[in-house]
Amino acid sequence: MSIYLKRILPFIIFLLGNYCYGQYSISGYLDTPEKNKRVYLCLLQFDEVNSISPDQIITSTLTDSLGYFSFEGSLLSDKHALYRIYANLDEDVEGVQKYDMEDLKNFDNFIFSNKDTIVFERNSKFWFSSNRNTNPINKEWKAYGSYTEKLRQEFSDFNNQKINSQTTEQYLRELKSFVIEKKTHPLTTLILLGSIPKNSFKKDLNNDPEFYVQLLGQLNNYYDNSFYAQQYKSFLDDLYKSETREELAFFKKLSYGLAILCLLFFAGILLMFLKLKQARTIQQTPVDFSLTTQEEKVAELMVADKTNKEIAAELFISLNTVKTHIRNLYAKLEVSNRAEFVAKFKNHPQD
Repeated sequence: MSIYLKRILPFIIFLLGNYCYGQYSISGYLDTPEKNKRVYLCLLQFDEVNSISPDQIITSTLTDSLGYFSFEGSLLSDKHALYRIYANLDEDVEGVQKYDMEDLKNFDNFIFSNKDTIVFERNSKFWFSSNRNTNPINKEWKAYGSYTEKLRQEFSDFNNQKINSQTTEQYLRELKSFVIEKKTHPLTTLILLGSIPKNSFKKDLNNDPEFYVQLLGQLNNYYDNSFYAQQYKSFLDDLYKSETREELAFFKKLSYGLAILCLLFFAGILLMFLKLKQARTIQQTPVDFSLTTQEEKVAELMVADKTNKEIAAELFISLNTVKTHIRNLYAKLEVSNRAEFVAKFKNHPQD
């Protein structure tokens, strides 16, 4: 059993449950050269106005030699529902052909119930487009449908996402004002909402949850907590779940970011601590000079700021010998000049 059939099966059961009540009639003429052309009747969910699926078909019939067709009986529900009637242009093509162009249309969507009658007039190019439908909710939906179609055309003219978002918000505000002022049937409101992308509802759902809760209550009252009421409840549940998933994803990313910052912070502190410890170790570790008696005398005179000549004269040694002692002192203390030597020698504890 397909996923779509599982979804629509409760609706079919709901329809059959009303089998013994009312009598509907759908008839008309299909102005085509072909005779015995098959005409299909489909049951749609509230957000399937533009969808195409063979699983939506609930019954079909053939036109006679004059192009006449009819659906009659008690199969449909007494409750208002959204239907589609269509006929494929090419009978040999498998699946559903749906055309809605300037010079060709092969289907029509309409609201109907088991108590209603609809008659489709002849039209060679726009099949099923001209009709007489006794359903009052269909008239209500069609009256506002032309305006929503105009708004959708405006949406398609913009490529800027920000402008599209603002336009959708404006459309939602106007739609809600319309249905509240006109006190439209909940199915009309639901179908109009179904024409808007699902992700466009999130902001408005948070700002005005009362509107959506009231609509659910109206649908539950009319459809006895089934049919379109169940669809709409699932629709709202998906929106709330989607929003919750987005919030969890945001906080998850935020937690990861904070964790990384904390690790970097503690790593920096640890590195600084290690460098300070290393510096202290270098300063506190005594250097084993192992100086000879003569080298100590030269070192003390260097600390006393004596020149090489003065050191040579005071110790009665040659200038070259002084220089040799100084090179050895630099090597033993691991310095490269006199200033470094003096600073390090002064800090060295003397025996």
